[in-house]
Amino acid sequence: MRHILNAGAAAAFLFAATLHADTIQYVGKPGSLMKVEGTSTIHDWTVECKVIGGMMELDSNFPLDPSKEPPKDLAITPKVKVIIPVRQLKSDKSMMDTVMHNAMKAEEHPSIEYKLLEMKPNGKADTGLKFATKGVITCAGVSRTNDFDVVMTKAADNKLKVTGTTKVKMTDFGIEPPAPKIALGAIKTSDDVKLTFEWVTAPKAPKTE
Repeated sequence: MRHILNAGAAAAFLFAATLHADTIQYVGKPGSLMKVEGTSTIHDWTVECKVIGGMMELDSNFPLDPSKEPPKDLAITPKVKVIIPVRQLKSDKSMMDTVMHNAMKAEEHPSIEYKLLEMKPNGKADTGLKFATKGVITCAGVSRTNDFDVVMTKAADNKLKVTGTTKVKMTDFGIEPPAPKIALGAIKTSDDVKLTFEWVTAPKAPKTE
């Protein structure tokens, strides 16, 4: 009986090791960009973040070849977690940045985070494959589910680029649209904002002894 149990444990270990070997982990790299665009009573505005961290773990059979017909469903949903430092969101106006970071409660909640829940192939794009996604965005300490399409594209040096656009409301995350006191509240920001991102990732380097 002991031999059977030992053999079963060994088989389970080898099976788990095989599963681990069949996944590829990608991490955020320089070249990424997220834009946040909105409007106010005096002008449209844009802030950008060039730092998008986090990781993405894909099954080795994950469809990425746009020359092939994508499957209807994925065998394994990828693990995805995205991290964006709030203070890296910047405009060309330091006062605006201060107002924005304060409104987003950067001191208490220094990062915007995203976690993927669901992903489904959604056809082809010009440069890659489209996927419909559902995930959780956490900003200013508040979490909300969000649906949007992304395009995944193979890039040079085994990199993967993920692009997408979605719209959110500031108040959904408990953020009061800024109305700078210096203007006596005359400048008011719209609640609706548009998020556009281009996340560049590359396979995680293996650990060295």
